[in-house]
Amino acid sequence: MIWPFSPDIVVQRLFVRLKFRSSPSSPPRPWGPVVGAVASGLLLSAAFPKFDGFPLAWIALVPLLGVLPQASPAGAFRLGFLAGLVHFTTSLYWIVHVVQHYGGLPLPVALSALGLLCAYLALYPAVFSWLARHWLDRPSGWAWGLAPAWVCLEWIRAHLLTGFPWNLLGYSQGPFLTLIQMADMTGVYGVSWLLVQTNVAVALLLRTSKVRPLLIASLCIAISLGYGSWRLQQVDSPPHAGDGFRVGLVQGNIDQSVKWDPAYQKKTLDTYERLSRGLVRQDRPDLVVWPETAAPFFYQIEAGPTARLHQIVENLGTPLLVGIPGIVRTDGTAKLQNQALLLEPSRGLTGRYSKRHLVPFGEYVPLKKVLFFVEKLVAAAGDFQPGGGPAALLLGRHVLGVLICYEAIFPELAREEVRNGATMLVNITNDAWFDHSSAPYQHKEMARWRAVEFRVPMVRCANTGISAVFAPSGKTVASLPLGRRGTVSALVYPARTPTLYARLGDLFAWICVLTTAASAIYGALRKRTRK
Repeated sequence: MIWPFSPDIVVQRLFVRLKFRSSPSSPPRPWGPVVGAVASGLLLSAAFPKFDGFPLAWIALVPLLGVLPQASPAGAFRLGFLAGLVHFTTSLYWIVHVVQHYGGLPLPVALSALGLLCAYLALYPAVFSWLARHWLDRPSGWAWGLAPAWVCLEWIRAHLLTGFPWNLLGYSQGPFLTLIQMADMTGVYGVSWLLVQTNVAVALLLRTSKVRPLLIASLCIAISLGYGSWRLQQVDSPPHAGDGFRVGLVQGNIDQSVKWDPAYQKKTLDTYERLSRGLVRQDRPDLVVWPETAAPFFYQIEAGPTARLHQIVENLGTPLLVGIPGIVRTDGTAKLQNQALLLEPSRGLTGRYSKRHLVPFGEYVPLKKVLFFVEKLVAAAGDFQPGGGPAALLLGRHVLGVLICYEAIFPELAREEVRNGATMLVNITNDAWFDHSSAPYQHKEMARWRAVEFRVPMVRCANTGISAVFAPSGKTVASLPLGRRGTVSALVYPARTPTLYARLGDLFAWICVLTTAASAIYGALRKRTRK
């Protein structure tokens, strides 16, 4: 007797239904393609924090790919655009709160800002869908061309117009530690490739009953998991005695609305000093870290607060890495800089890093002559000046590579720091702008990947959270939750050997770019030959 709901029966019935719907003789359902596109957009968003449904990323594109045969190439572009619009709107919704609450913009203007950004980002899945529709009659093009095309488009998004690599598909798998170990060779793009390859294989199985693409995708997953298990054992092996370095994080949880109020300046420094004293007394760290712009004054410009900051370091008797705004002169004009200072007892200032990748419309206005009407969303109004390059900070026999705010989502910046000698990465940030939305969780998960890619500890100190320390395997060693004032410390072990990704960078992504270009040229020549 066969169980009526056995997997074989279910798959056979599903094949019959899908083939019937996509056959030329069956009338198309007008809302079917739209539902498929919307479903993919929602599934993509659900794979990221704070929804945390990361297994959904393995099938998120299947509904979209499944409805593309019913559409023309132009229709496929529109469906991909719709899927992208739904995805980015539901995962970047927090931008409305930022520009309305802290930028002081009316709600319609804030919604328009979100809409424009999401419309731009939606162009990338739209192009992906357009390519998928053009390659519909080439199963090999689908099986081997679509995953590289997705990675190619992600790489372009990460670099075009200063780049915005927020929530690249591979980032959804941060909790899947065994899988993401491959990032020390391919970066996040390798995991994105694997996810899309699996989605395409499932879609092909449902559309054509071809099992081979899914078997190949399964083999790739098995190889990745095998490599990940091996690397986890290596990276998590007990380090040499004496190599440990204890770092302490101070999460002040200062409300953004009062952070730059002069009346709260002394209170803010009092808060950080009190927390730091308790941290040093209890855990005796080798380094204390305060978050981005934790000190709400201009270093060496405001003499009183500057002197007090140095006195705090002397009283602690422990080196301090602190985020603080600074002033530099460029062509005789004073410019703001977002800086991190390394201060040591009895030595004073021993290292300085200035943020290099500024936030568009936050720390500067791109195309200022055209967009002269755009107001910046920073508390200290004015154009920020980017730093000149990596500035690894020497602390004893350890070297700190600093990333400020969303610099942590750009692996090329972390790579420059590591190649410049950094044995650990420190990300100081102020995520108070985002309140309790999903943005702090997304930001924290992306920072985790820098530890895996370069096999260095990643120390992340945030004003309101989420502060965390990641081991070179990506494991969370210590953390402080969002919206809590407190301290935490952890013993970290600096880098041992450089990774393949540190040596070669985005070679895998470049291979995907070249593969996509070759596939597009081959498809165009094939179409021309047929004509």
